Amino acid sequence: MSGYCFQVPPLSIDKITASADLFRRSLGVTEDRFPLVEVVEHLIPALWEDFTFEVREAGDMGSAHGLTFPEKGLIWLRDDVYQGVLDGQGRDRFTLAHELGHLLLHNSIGMARSIQKPTDLKPYENSEWQANTFAGALLIPISAAQRLGSPNLIADACGVSLDAARVRLESLRRRGKIR
Repeated sequence: MSGYCFQVPPLSIDKITASADLFRRSLGVTEDRFPLVEVVEHLIPALWEDFTFEVREAGDMGSAHGLTFPEKGLIWLRDDVYQGVLDGQGRDRFTLAHELGHLLLHNSIGMARSIQKPTDLKPYENSEWQANTFAGALLIPISAAQRLGSPNLIADACGVSLDAARVRLESLRRRGKIR
């Protein structure tokens, strides 16, 4: 992580994972590969009247792949990243899931957030760490990690990058959630 992030109320990995699992269950998603496009383009707008998802040109976004304004119910995704999501690119799917994490985890925080350098925060108070943790849990449920067991199988089944699969497996093993 570089630059700045927001300091947010602390959340543990278990609480973030529980939020991702609840979101999956609430939407009735049982398959390994989370249907990101259907969720952000159809399901959330049907449930949240003020939610907006916009695909923006790279020139408008600069180096940002995605931006979320939780208090406005708004996600922007750079057009090349959106195309990557449509093409099933794991890194781009993770980016959209990360932005979804900001929306769901940080939408009621409002002005309680403060901008900080990532090195000045504990990970569990860092908005970027929380959104990354949410994305990993949403895209790679524990049940899939347990059943599949290898990064290659997880990456393929869940539509994530090999790196994301490795990081999620390592986190689950370190915390004793899987062997």
